[in-house]
Amino acid sequence: MKKLYLGIFGLLVSGLLTAQQIQLSSLYNMNKYEINPAVAGTENGIPLALSYRKAWMGIEGSPTEQRLSGHMKIAPRMGIGVRLFNGTQGPLRKTGVEATYAYHIPIDRNDSKISFGLSGIFYQYYLDKQSLEVEDPDDMALLGEEQKFLPDAAFGVYYSHSDYYVGASVYQLFQGRVRFNANDIADNRQIRHYFFTTGYNVYINNNFTLEPSLLFKLVESGPWQTDINMSVRYMQLVSMGLSYRSGNAMVIQLGYQSSKINIGYAYDLSLSDINTISTGSHEILFIFRFNSLVKEKPGNFNK
Repeated sequence: MKKLYLGIFGLLVSGLLTAQQIQLSSLYNMNKYEINPAVAGTENGIPLALSYRKAWMGIEGSPTEQRLSGHMKIAPRMGIGVRLFNGTQGPLRKTGVEATYAYHIPIDRNDSKISFGLSGIFYQYYLDKQSLEVEDPDDMALLGEEQKFLPDAAFGVYYSHSDYYVGASVYQLFQGRVRFNANDIADNRQIRHYFFTTGYNVYINNNFTLEPSLLFKLVESGPWQTDINMSVRYMQLVSMGLSYRSGNAMVIQLGYQSSKINIGYAYDLSLSDINTISTGSHEILFIFRFNSLVKEKPGNFNK
């Protein structure tokens, strides 16, 4: 059996192919479509979102991810969405595209609705074996590059009201196998990830709004994780928030929003032993909201 000296790369590869297959955004509450396909088409206008996340600053080869997504209503009861993503962890890169269809069922005349969404996802895994430090640099199994392609799917349900929301979703339904020829490095199956989210707007007065929210993440046959968030918004323009991620990190959020533009920034301060070698994680999100293509008359109950 080949003996590999991967250092931090080994930890990163193990994380990607086991519990941390889907890197969680710290700004998910500003772009809920990222973790639930049923959100597609439920918001006003057409939000086009671009985000960048760099985890564990100070560690070479630490996770980096870029995402571009957009969704919109195409009929009173239907929405669609598209998401592109590219992430790297050490010698591994994962890119992909997600296409979503969602159906909305109105509940009352206050714009409450329950939505169901289904996404088809196509992953491309790329392993740069030449970046690995190995005992035998002439081992043919550890030379060159490898690519693997996997189809997958996600499903979600989402109830939204003007003051609160509740959602649940599951990703990696097919649980395909990611297997490279250098199978001492990476040979594993994709694992289903479950997300449950809820949030509520508490109007203090004309100037201030509190928004407590919760994210519960469960990895099948793996660990679970909870994000408890509290943010305060002033004049519906600027916001500041604080999150606790169970056993993992404290997160500081800053945000700005207008009718067309949303900007968010998050800083994760690790609470685990990794904080001795890392200065934390950074994430930035920019959303531009185009006008909706679907015109609805107020009070028509979308029938």
